[in-house]
Order: sequence, then structure tokens, then C-alpha cells
Amino acid sequence: MYFDYLNDNDPIDGKDLVLIARDDAYEAGRTVANVEEMIDTEDIFAFAHIIGTSNNLAARSITDEACVPQLFNSTGFPLWGDPANFPWTIGNILNYVTETEIWCTAIVDEFGEGASVAALIMNNDFGATYQSALEACADAGQIELAEVQVHDQAAPDITNEMTTLASSGADVFVAGTTGAFCPQSVASVAATEWRPRYYMSYTCNNLASFFSPVQDAAGLLAEEGSGVRVTNSNKVCGDPAYADDPAIQLTVEVLDEYGDGTTCADGSYSTGVLFAQIVEDVLRDAAAMPGGLNRVNLISAVWNIDTTNDQLVGDGVIQTDGVNDAYLTETAQIAEVVVTDGELTFNEIGDVISLEGEGGSYQGG
Repeated sequence: MYFDYLNDNDPIDGKDLVLIARDDAYEAGRTVANVEEMIDTEDIFAFAHIIGTSNNLAARSITDEACVPQLFNSTGFPLWGDPANFPWTIGNILNYVTETEIWCTAIVDEFGEGASVAALIMNNDFGATYQSALEACADAGQIELAEVQVHDQAAPDITNEMTTLASSGADVFVAGTTGAFCPQSVASVAATEWRPRYYMSYTCNNLASFFSPVQDAAGLLAEEGSGVRVTNSNKVCGDPAYADDPAIQLTVEVLDEYGDGTTCADGSYSTGVLFAQIVEDVLRDAAAMPGGLNRVNLISAVWNIDTTNDQLVGDGVIQTDGVNDAYLTETAQIAEVVVTDGELTFNEIGDVISLEGEGGSYQGG
């Protein structure tokens, strides 16, 4: 929708942006098949915002070999900040390790060192990143990992895992999972007497998709001191708190004109506009370079981003330099899901946390 808006109002280098989308059903094998076919038959200039850690890992060797940019992966896996070895790939959203460190700092601030933590972890690379980061917090003496339950990402529910976690009586519950398991965990905690401090992966911060089905449970937990807390990096369309924000109003304008009945009731649309604006920024920067809009210039622009976006919390700064700062989003604010006047909204907790320029680049194996 935003590409259509750009093409009509302010095209880039006299060219139309054409979005070609294929559904991989969150299955890495289908991601590979789609990427290979699209490179071979669709004359793809670049990929953007593939969802899923395992999906992006599966695609990375293919796009790297073909020298086709794989931009702004919609996953916070740390490996995306590795320009030395994979210059054609970059991440977008907050690094899961950074997110976990923010949780651990907040836990220590509230409980002191050694608070007990129970964690629900999805059994894939996404969940394993949360688990290893929590273990690092425990090794540093910040928390005690009282219970960890790993669940199958293809399981129909997490009833058994949540029963075990609730019986731990831990001070804090961390949901290192995503998708339907986020609202399931909300309903499960609300159905017990357990009222821990509750942190959830920000991949489930869409109020309409993940909290509307369990609004009563989410409201109950907030009222009883166990409201779900997430680390938000961007303003969310559909949250009444941002109804008058100019950046969100632009999203509404785009949806009204190009959305065919789509509304801000689903917060993912403002995220879509935000992501499209980041793509727009690097394409414009690449088009202004000697040689114009080509893949090499695009990657050069990607690893030298210096812009702002008003949809982000805080000052909205986005920067990379390809060596000392290889991560795009490094600012967040903890927010709690509450129900006010019958509407789901976020209640910001504490100050905006800016780690811009501090993420470095990936130094793992």
C-alpha cells in the first residue's frame, strides 16, 4: 500500500516500486523454494522483510551467492549484524539479545539480583536466542532461572508447559515465543493464581492480533499487578495513545486511499508502513550515488544509514556504519498492555532506552 502511495506521489528515481509477495507459511523449505524461483523468474532487485529466523537463515546463502540484497529481516536474530561475512543481509527489528538484556536490567531494578524467572521458550533458533540470553543473565548473577519449558513450534497448545511454569511460583515469567502461543500464555496465566512480573517477546505486540482474543485475561492480569510487558520500538497503529500522532495519521491516510477497507484496527499496518519507509530511505540514498540505483549502491546505502523515522519511539534515529554499528533498531521502551475504557492500549513504563550505536557487529562463530 505504501509503495503504491509512493509511486503515485513521489516515485524514486522515476521508477515504480513493485512488490512481489509469496507465502512460505513460516516454513524454511518453502522460503528456499520461493526465493530460488523469484530470483530465477521474477527479476528481483532485492528482498525485504522476510519473516522468521530459520526462514532467513535458509535464504541467506542463496541471496548471498546471487548478490541479491536480503534486507531488513523481520527477526531480531543476532547473526543479521554480520557485514564482514554476509554483506548482502541485514536485520531490522530489535536484537533479541538486547531485548533480553533490557528485561534483565528491569528485573534487577524491581527485584534486586537473584529474582526467580520461569521461561517459555519456542523450540527453534528464535527461542534459543532468548534462552541463551537469559542464561547469560543468570550466569552474571542478575537472575535465577527457576524453570525453563521448551515447546514445539508446531504444537497445538502449550497447556502442559504453562502448568509446569505456573507451579514454579517464580517472581518473573518470560514468554520467549510468538504467534498464537502469546495469547495462549496470557490465558493460561490468568487462569491460575500465579501473578508474576510478565515479559513477552515484542514480536507479539500487535494488540488486535494477539490481545483482542484474550482482552479480559490481559485486563485482569494488569489489574492484579501482572500485566504483560513488551519492549516496543515503534508506535502502534490502533493504539488510542497514538491516534493523533502525525506519523500514525500518515498511515491512516495511506490505508484510507490504498487499503481497500483496511483500517488501523490491526497494528501491523503501521509497522508495514514503517518498514516500507526504511526501504524507501535506502533506495533514495542509493539512487543519489554515482551509478544510480543498482544493487551495489543499495547495499552501500544500507550499511551507511543515517536517518530518522517518527514512527519510532524516542528520537527515531536509525544508523548503521557496517563495522561498529551493524544493527538497525536499538531503541525501545517497556510498555504494559492494559485495558482502558474498554480498549486495549499500552502504558509506557519508565524512560525510552536508547542503545543506538552500541550494538557493534556480530562476533559469534
